[in-house]
Amino acid sequence: MESFEIQLLESKLTIQPQENGTYRVMEAEEKLGVIYPEALGDHVTWNTQDDMDIDFVQQIGELITEHNM
Repeated sequence: MESFEIQLLESKLTIQPQENGTYRVMEAEEKLGVIYPEALGDHVTWNTQDDMDIDFVQQIGELITEHNM
């Protein structure tokens, strides 16, 4: 799986898809965390076990979803 970039406000983030369905989020050379989608009925929410703001995680997840369409 190939990495790709997304733009969120002033941040250019590199997204590295992982084999287990998670996504590593990088800013420059710094790992911000790992996020993953969870299906709740017909709605998908994005979560993390890292110290990241959940609204920020959701925004990144929505951009990942758009990229994958």
